[in-house]
Amino acid sequence: MLRVIVESATNIPKTKFGKPDPIVSVIFKDEKKKTKKIDSELNPVWNEILEFDLKGIALDNSSSLTIIVKDFETIGQNKYLVQFIILQNGAGQHKKLHNKCPESSSEELATIDLVVGYEPPAAPANPNDPGGTNTQEDGEDDGGYEDVLDAPVGGIAPTVPSGTKEAQLAKRITKGKKTRRILSNKPQDFQIRVRVIEGRQLPGNNIKPVVKVHVCGQTHRTRIKRGNNPYFDEIFFYNVHMTPLELLDETVSIRVYDSYSLRADCLMGEFKIDIGYVYDEPGHAVMRKWLLLSDPEDTNSGAKGYMKVSMFVLGTGDEPPVEKRERDNESDDVESNLLLPAGIALRWVTFLLKIYRAEDIPQMDDAFAQTVKEIFGGEADKKNLVDPFVEVSFAGKKVCTNIIEKNANPEWNQIIYLQIKFPSMCEKIKLAVVDWDRLTKNDVVGTTYLSLSKIASSGGEVEVNTGETEVGFLPTFGPCYLNFYGSPREYTGFPDPYDELNFGKGEGVAYRGRILVELSTILESKPVNKKLEMIPNDDLLVVEKYQRRRKFCLAAVFHSATMLQDTGEPIQFEVSIGNYGNKFDTTCKPLASTTQYSRAVFDGNYYYYLPWANTKPVVTLTSFWEDISHRLDPVNVILKMVERLQSNLTTLKSGMQAKISENRLAEMWLKLIDELTEDISKPFPLIEGKSNVTVLDTQIEKLRLKSLRQIGEAAARMRNEATDVKATLTEIEDWLDKLLQLSEEPQNSMPDVIIWMIRGEKRLAYARVPAHQVLYSTTSPESSGKYCGKTQTIFLKYPQDKTKDVKMPVELRINIWLGLSADEKKFNSFAEGTFSVFAEMYENQALLFGKWGTSGLVGRHKFSDVTGKIKLKREYFLPPKGWEWEGEWMVDPERSLLTEADAGHTEFTDEVYENESRYPGGEWKAAEDSYTDVCISSVNAQNCYVFPT
Repeated sequence: MLRVIVESATNIPKTKFGKPDPIVSVIFKDEKKKTKKIDSELNPVWNEILEFDLKGIALDNSSSLTIIVKDFETIGQNKYLVQFIILQNGAGQHKKLHNKCPESSSEELATIDLVVGYEPPAAPANPNDPGGTNTQEDGEDDGGYEDVLDAPVGGIAPTVPSGTKEAQLAKRITKGKKTRRILSNKPQDFQIRVRVIEGRQLPGNNIKPVVKVHVCGQTHRTRIKRGNNPYFDEIFFYNVHMTPLELLDETVSIRVYDSYSLRADCLMGEFKIDIGYVYDEPGHAVMRKWLLLSDPEDTNSGAKGYMKVSMFVLGTGDEPPVEKRERDNESDDVESNLLLPAGIALRWVTFLLKIYRAEDIPQMDDAFAQTVKEIFGGEADKKNLVDPFVEVSFAGKKVCTNIIEKNANPEWNQIIYLQIKFPSMCEKIKLAVVDWDRLTKNDVVGTTYLSLSKIASSGGEVEVNTGETEVGFLPTFGPCYLNFYGSPREYTGFPDPYDELNFGKGEGVAYRGRILVELSTILESKPVNKKLEMIPNDDLLVVEKYQRRRKFCLAAVFHSATMLQDTGEPIQFEVSIGNYGNKFDTTCKPLASTTQYSRAVFDGNYYYYLPWANTKPVVTLTSFWEDISHRLDPVNVILKMVERLQSNLTTLKSGMQAKISENRLAEMWLKLIDELTEDISKPFPLIEGKSNVTVLDTQIEKLRLKSLRQIGEAAARMRNEATDVKATLTEIEDWLDKLLQLSEEPQNSMPDVIIWMIRGEKRLAYARVPAHQVLYSTTSPESSGKYCGKTQTIFLKYPQDKTKDVKMPVELRINIWLGLSADEKKFNSFAEGTFSVFAEMYENQALLFGKWGTSGLVGRHKFSDVTGKIKLKREYFLPPKGWEWEGEWMVDPERSLLTEADAGHTEFTDEVYENESRYPGGEWKAAEDSYTDVCISSVNAQNCYVFPT
């Protein structure tokens, strides 16, 4: 970070029209920042802070700053007055620059006072400095205090090796002494402002954190929030009257408590900072800094979470620096905005993120050139119209892989190095596949995240009072595929209305490819200066075993489609998993993934439905994925425990509210405990013997087994010792929360099943069904998904629905089964009714001059598919080998009836208007068109109106 404090200027020359309105522009590497203008002033005072983000690049000997003072003009360009240049060796000092205005006749030099501060990227942590990573470099002196603007600046820190702990500490002590020496010893009015913004990674389960801020004998507290990452955004004001020296010796104490806990140990973490430290910062403010919370009684216990705050020390007439109010995005530079308490040091770690390959990336570029090739007989390749690279972001840092042009299945085989201080308050590593464009801005194909809390463990998840070693491990992941979801895959050339979904904002409505990655963590004593390198060939051979695939079958039976509101054109449904089953994507293999088109019928009340009657549409498709049953089987087992425990807990709470008898309540409580103990005692699916097991698989299994054993032992102990049913609810709810956490599977490479409602060849509404919910398992009945082979109700929703599900597109009753093709016969045990295969052909006629015939057809064939675009003949239909047709061709009466858009209605309303006209003052007489509709088109008279048959 390069920080320039523009303080003041003197002897600014006059203009031809009087005193100028000076404004300062500071230019660094083609980036320009400006101060505000000062009206009619030759000796202006700005006191403004201008910051330049170095984007991780250190200054070199060629670096320079250009400072230009201009006369602000409302109309036209600002008038040049004087210019200054600072070379690299001027960083970190208080500067008085002199220069002569070229248009000034006076010999007096114009002078500008600046403070230039430089924070090199990736500086090592200093545990003895309360500023942590925010310490300034040797020789830096802010000088930006409003009380000492005209005072001489001197007393640079003692000469010691730059970057050492002694240098940092001596510099801050020297600066503090210098500041305090010139402060007044008279009592003054001050205001200390503390803005509590948000917290991250606060310890504990089911917590309700509250923040208490104590300054100068006054205490304020925030509202109570829920969760481990609360957002407060509250500001507190502390007005004091004391001498500056007394004020700067006071401290700001920020404590985070768990309001849910009534115990004495409800203090979760604390951070203390001297007001003098805040006052010594530019603008007397600490802006949007992350504070590392610690245990005040045990500083060796490590981080207890993080809290983002802003603090200001204001005197009479002072204006606080402008602070943005919105929440930070992922580009927030965390490492350079972290304050550490004294005695706490963070350790450098390096994340090694291996990016192997991606597949199924959709078309992102225009196919004009490929279309020209087709016209001239060449071979077009529309599948590879994308130039992908991977962008990895974490803790304000961003690293990109190489660009691979014209490849929808690229192979990068690169290692990305991410150096951070651990533990980090950043929760997610962001991975985005981006399409590089030569002329326009790059397009994001899809975004996904690696959540550190799901791929690492601090060891606190398992109670340690048993004397066992804690289950803790550093972040690790894969090799495993991560799926991307976003806007529909179809490329149109027009602006994508759902482009925000590709940035990870909102629920993605379509599969957009996936990427094979691996993450490992290395503890370092100091950061390494690597960003990218190629993956060794030996590692590429090892990862091959994680890409072996098996054939899966997906079958979906549609029982009903009701509550339709948008009618008109025919409707069909599409079922897809990954890139299999997408009917509009020409790069995908065509499959029987859609139902037949049907017209909606009015239900006689408010909604419409599709008249499938006794013949239900079935879609089937095959796909090829890695067999990850060893990951999804335990997920389904734990989710069944959760469902049963949640049901019993709800029943128990309802009984308490109904004030049923204690005996009946005790029976319900015993049933809950016994069924939970029974579920936990059942055999748990293990990963032993599986070929594609990762380090994270082993660690998660170990964590799950120990956690389940702990819950089982606690339940048995509660059954024997508990006397009050109500007092046990809190612990039972903690078990439920823990089981939900254990059911999360970060290495789920199986894409979701996506159902689309299509109306008139346009996608209208969708639903995503997690694959594990419908996956069949041979391990045990509990290992199969909750809805595997079972009829479930699914409510589809509109993409990016702004009405928050106020308007429902359709309600589906559907039976979905997903499993290995070797087990596809098992689907028959879940199916209802018999299966038949139909071949459909539509005969098309048009009404011309009152007669039906084929002579008036436009854009349709005489015999076609349901769309009328594909020409069909009876002899085109050939049964598979060993099959034969059951009977002759027949006309389906249901299909014929559905051509009427008003099918299902029993009442119709038509309007006829009787028209009259008159001259001014005359009488009303029948108009020329006596009977018309609302658009004044002639219709039959009321008594001659012909009703439909």
